[in-house]
Amino acid sequence: MREVTSGIAAKVIAAGPPPAPILTPPWTIRPLTAHGDDSELVSRWMNEPHVAPFWEQAWPPARWAETLAAQLAGDCTRPYLVSHEDRPLAYLEVYRTPRDVVGRHYDADPYDLGIHLAIGELDDTGRGLGRALVTAVALGLSAADPRVRKVLADPDERHRIARRMFDAAGLASLGVRDLGHKRAALVFYDLSDRRPQ
Repeated sequence: MREVTSGIAAKVIAAGPPPAPILTPPWTIRPLTAHGDDSELVSRWMNEPHVAPFWEQAWPPARWAETLAAQLAGDCTRPYLVSHEDRPLAYLEVYRTPRDVVGRHYDADPYDLGIHLAIGELDDTGRGLGRALVTAVALGLSAADPRVRKVLADPDERHRIARRMFDAAGLASLGVRDLGHKRAALVFYDLSDRRPQ
């Protein structure tokens, strides 16, 4: 479990659950549900060879349904489906970093957010879509809540493709950290001077 459930500061609790990023075309976003076809789609993507080694969540749909239900019931993480030109492209988690183990590895502000991103189909990688999506999500989170100071990502240290994607999107490095379940290359998008106009 990544979520921190004890010793949470009152100001972190007051920040509430993470907001949904405000995206504009060609991007669309919707919350995932624990019912219907969503768990099937996420399970299929998580079992893809380009995703499974780094997420280590190649679970069956039933377990993904439980995971999505737990995320939706809590205040730490929200799961989304992001589409590009109306075609499903990526699984996105937005989470409050002070409620996650990653918040123990940098000076987290109560409103800081983290993202986990998986592009579902291999054919959609290597085309610049991930880089563009990271930027759109970061700015979309700033539009949703101007108090958000940083958007973090914590790709597996071994995941060179993801690390190149975040670098190309302009995220700065905080170095490699041992999060317990993985060695992560922490990177962040500084929103202080990149607010949407």
